[in-house]
Amino acid sequence: MTVNKSKMAVFSTKWIAYTAILTALVVATGYIPPIPTPAGRIYWVDGIVLLAAYLMDPISAFICGGVGTLIYDIFKSPEMMLASLLIHGLQGAIASALLNFVLPNRFKKYEWVKAVIFSVIAAVEVVLGYFIYRCITRGVPVAAASIPRNIIQEAIGISIAVIICYATTFKKQLKKAGLLPDFRRELLLTSDKAETVQSVEPTETVDE
Repeated sequence: MTVNKSKMAVFSTKWIAYTAILTALVVATGYIPPIPTPAGRIYWVDGIVLLAAYLMDPISAFICGGVGTLIYDIFKSPEMMLASLLIHGLQGAIASALLNFVLPNRFKKYEWVKAVIFSVIAAVEVVLGYFIYRCITRGVPVAAASIPRNIIQEAIGISIAVIICYATTFKKQLKKAGLLPDFRRELLLTSDKAETVQSVEPTETVDE
């Protein structure tokens, strides 16, 4: 008897569509005029990256944040594209992973509080990531000077994402209408694709 099983991840059409739309929104948000400050320009992109983290799973959030900012930087700041891929990809993945796997069934009414806390943790990664990148490429003084701007940008991004997702009940309405992908059932679903069971009966030959 031989049993051959192969498992594969199932990416639903809904999951692919949401990931593509949110990635495109990240790119588009990069073109919104930034806020000028003495420390530098503040962009709006973090709000959409975190929105993807609140709505989607860590893999999708990484794609939306990382690939979205990479595509934008290809046209605007090519020298930053790999750093953006890693930093903003991890930002989305960290916030999403914490929101989905740390006490996922507790404090449902206060999910927005968890979202804020976990987004702050992801924001630390962003601020630290860009500080390290700028230390390597531009020196410590420039890297240190950019920290206040990055902190303000993260605070704005968290506020935007929380307002869109929770204050407007956007996520709740998507779930209620069955429009939000459930990655536990649609992305991480595994299926046995090839299962063969072959039974070989013993044969006897009798020579008379």
